[in-house]
Amino acid sequence: MAVLYEMKERRVIPNWRDYKRTLLLGELNESNKKQDLVLFNINRSIEDWKLEKNIGTAADLVNSSFVSGIINPSVHEAIEYIKSDNLHVSKSLLDLAQVLEKETQNGSSVSNNSLLEVDVETINEFQAFINNETFHRIINKTKNRSKNELRNPIIWIELARLHSMRGNEDKAENAVLTALHLAPNNRFVLRSATRFFIHNGKFDKALFFLRKSPRLKSDPWLISAHIATSSIMKRYSPLINTGKSMIDSNSFSDYELTELSSSIGTLEFNSGSFKKAKSYFQRSMRMPNDNSLAQIEWISKDETRLRIDPFKFKHVINPFEARALELFERGNWNEAFYNTIKWFLDIPFSKRPAILGSYIAGSLLKDTNAALILCQVGLQANPKDPVLLNNLVYYSATSKEGTLPEHYLRQMMDVDISQLSEERSITYQATLGLVALKNEKSELGIKYYKNAIQKATDLKNDYLKNLAIINFTNELIAQNLPEKDEYINVVKEMKLETKHKDLLVLREDVLKKLQN
Repeated sequence: MAVLYEMKERRVIPNWRDYKRTLLLGELNESNKKQDLVLFNINRSIEDWKLEKNIGTAADLVNSSFVSGIINPSVHEAIEYIKSDNLHVSKSLLDLAQVLEKETQNGSSVSNNSLLEVDVETINEFQAFINNETFHRIINKTKNRSKNELRNPIIWIELARLHSMRGNEDKAENAVLTALHLAPNNRFVLRSATRFFIHNGKFDKALFFLRKSPRLKSDPWLISAHIATSSIMKRYSPLINTGKSMIDSNSFSDYELTELSSSIGTLEFNSGSFKKAKSYFQRSMRMPNDNSLAQIEWISKDETRLRIDPFKFKHVINPFEARALELFERGNWNEAFYNTIKWFLDIPFSKRPAILGSYIAGSLLKDTNAALILCQVGLQANPKDPVLLNNLVYYSATSKEGTLPEHYLRQMMDVDISQLSEERSITYQATLGLVALKNEKSELGIKYYKNAIQKATDLKNDYLKNLAIINFTNELIAQNLPEKDEYINVVKEMKLETKHKDLLVLREDVLKKLQN
């Protein structure tokens, strides 16, 4: 069966975007300290444009302008040149030129709470965005820029981000280490590196480079990253009290403290100190960013005393994660799915939006094609991830074609179930049960499903138990196997919590089959 969430607990880990968007979001501003500046030089692109005006030089200049934030008459000329030849330029280049033009007109204001590298309206456009050939060209262009600007850490971090989006961990790490060598105290570099190392399970490295920086103890954004990383590792961060003093100091803006307040609030919540946790979460909500907003939305799934409405925070840019979670809880599947797509486009190397989006698309919207696309996209950045493999195999088996992808199925079969978390082993066994039933190995399939149901029962995880029973019953009915009558009665008598709207829908689908 498909997996809904990839993790049990969420931490306030730094998000990793390109430099220009991070700058526009205000996460590099400081109210009382001078940020380590990274100087850009786009003179080479300007000279190339002046020497020979064509789409290639115009594209280089517009790209350099977007990253650096430098606007001058040559950039305006390049934008107009691209717009005048819109039949022969790529949609992505035309979009970038129009975004840059809009920023110059609006003073870099962000409309509709959205600040994305690219926007899409359909699943086909989404699929085109992650086209391998297109990405190969982007990576090569960024690699060439890094060679021309060897001492520019921002280019190296961007190269690492692009490699991460394609699952090239070793190449990405080399680029991250180069950036850290060039700018070991730069907030953008350190937070990006922290997210990279956490994404790849190298938590010690994340802490190592944070501790090396002399600015760690004076920067709330970095202290938050240190606390969150330590928490993942079940370690005590020695900077907790420093962070608390910083929050009480009135030396920083509410926005600068939002992630730090949220990180400490999460620690207090997990330790059972609800009153203290609530106080810190309230502080984080004075001026939240997308990360702190998503954190309280995640925690409030199981703690109604912390419920908030993410749609009331109009100023938050890219609030897609919080909104996707909220809309899912409300049962608004279409809008929840739309926000998972936006969430992925915002953080394209993250597997969590792909996992949630594939579940919504395949199980609730009955669009297995969209579910499979999301799983495949997620696997590009996270090769061999067991959760994405599980969902991809499940939706392949439940699609109209019912064609199982042998390559991915072999990878899934190679996963040692004993090394998975107990919850993930339940979903794995249920999916393997479905595959066996589809291959007419009914005895093996029933055994896998019953093992999954029993394990969920032993764990007292009613959600996974009921999900497994519903999926099992659905397939028993489809194949008209004799065990179906027993499980149909179980499904009919199943008592479901109203908060699990997805289970209510899935059970209703099974009961409708009985009426046909």
